[in-house]
Amino acid sequence: MLDIRLRPEEKAALTLRSLYEGRGFAFYRMSRFEEYDFYADKKDFLTSKRILTFTDTNGKLMALRPDVTLSIVRHAKNLSGVQKFYYDEKVYRVPKNSDSFREISQAGIECVGALTGENIREVLELALLSLKTVAEGRKFVLDVAHAGMVAELLKDNRDRQAILKCIAEKNIHGLKALGAPGKIIDLMETDAKIFSVLDGDTANIINSLGEYHDELRVDFSAVSNLNYYNGLVFRGFIEGIPEGILSGGQYDGLMKLMNREDTRAIGFAVYLDLVGSETND
Repeated sequence: MLDIRLRPEEKAALTLRSLYEGRGFAFYRMSRFEEYDFYADKKDFLTSKRILTFTDTNGKLMALRPDVTLSIVRHAKNLSGVQKFYYDEKVYRVPKNSDSFREISQAGIECVGALTGENIREVLELALLSLKTVAEGRKFVLDVAHAGMVAELLKDNRDRQAILKCIAEKNIHGLKALGAPGKIIDLMETDAKIFSVLDGDTANIINSLGEYHDELRVDFSAVSNLNYYNGLVFRGFIEGIPEGILSGGQYDGLMKLMNREDTRAIGFAVYLDLVGSETND
């Protein structure tokens, strides 16, 4: 009898696809190649600024799957309502702390259009359910924060990038040395369960997920890119996996850049390549 065993990341992908389909998300398949020009002026919205390119037979410069979110937003129609997509794709980029391109497997969802608080709540809930699915009984946690709060506090601050770096590294000493706003330091030192420090709408959404309060915590180190995210941001971690396995948030700025002023967007990605990785402690 033929013994077909799925690798952990393959099993996770199938389970996540079933989860997202069950919530009414439509499957999105992106083209293998897309025009480079589309990505060139939107690099602030790319995880990696470096794009794998080649020249097509007609002389046009093409990009090899640098990002799924941009592709979805580009092709989404009828945004007077709400469009909900899920995907299971391989992208090609240079990961952090690496010098070479890698093929990266990820699954996730994007919700774009005239979003309501309920849409945002659903995406956050699906992020938690995705972590629970992949964790398979292990502990998991979703860190949440609000990029808009940090952006307002750092408006016109000449040390903005250095402060953001310290926030991402949880470097309180560095923040104090830079003279970061006191409110920033207060947010970094906030007790992990005090959701009242978040803006009112975000706090209400968090509080509506009562059954997951043990898996939710406030952590402003999740705010690392103010060019991309403008509202709720979140990162997911699973016990035994050495890196964050899920990341996402609201990116209304991309919609404005693409002349969709009255629309909003939120989504997340699960990094399937990490599913089978574990610490060796």
